[in-house]
Amino acid sequence: MNEIFSFISHYIYVYIWVIFTTFINIIAPVSGSAVVTPVIAYATSPQRAVGIAAFLFFLSAIHRIHMFRKNILSEKKNIDIIKHLLPFSIVGAVAGGFFVAYVNTKVLAIIIVVVSLYYIFRTLVVLYKKNNEQKKTNKYGGIFIGILSGFMQGSGMSGGDIRANYLRSIVSEVNVRAVSSVVGLVNFFIAGSILFLHNKLTRFDIIFVISIFPFIILAQLYGKKFLDKMKDRNAKILAICLSIFGIVLLTYKYLL
Repeated sequence: MNEIFSFISHYIYVYIWVIFTTFINIIAPVSGSAVVTPVIAYATSPQRAVGIAAFLFFLSAIHRIHMFRKNILSEKKNIDIIKHLLPFSIVGAVAGGFFVAYVNTKVLAIIIVVVSLYYIFRTLVVLYKKNNEQKKTNKYGGIFIGILSGFMQGSGMSGGDIRANYLRSIVSEVNVRAVSSVVGLVNFFIAGSILFLHNKLTRFDIIFVISIFPFIILAQLYGKKFLDKMKDRNAKILAICLSIFGIVLLTYKYLL
């Protein structure tokens, strides 16, 4: 029991960071791989960070699905999209999970930093580009996006953002979050399970995930209340600042 309390006290700032970014993620489309994973990687290791984040996002997706269940079930189109995306996402997630399990630690740290920088760049483009209308996708778009987003989520990269951009050309913003949560839930569970089975996670990592779950629920509930109160531009700027902070920590520990 003393070991557990020691672990919690040692990683208290990770608890605070995850809860805070979960709250922000409801308000704005904050990329988990760009904000949460680098900080966890600084406290542990890149492989462990991807696994811990995967289980965190898995639990978070369970609650998100509950919050958006009416949106998911309200339109047959949403169910059809999920059925189309999910099989290909699973294939990608399995490949991504095995990739993380065997890739070099420094290489993975570089990948996380690069993805985070790309997320910052793309968010800046959204902020300053006048016309952000998404292009229509062709009938094969779901296959490509399913595999690519599944692989990226399975390997700790920003696959959810790619999938969200695809969905925005098909459904409303609220349904983007609803549909993406269902697909993401499966991807994250697969990725986390693969890393756990390859001994990339410890029992304390699982304890951390379980112990923080109630706080994730509260953060999402309060985040939803603030969803319409905070300007989207301010939320995106905040997300960029959080991403930069994570990049600095990860670069300092693994790349300098």
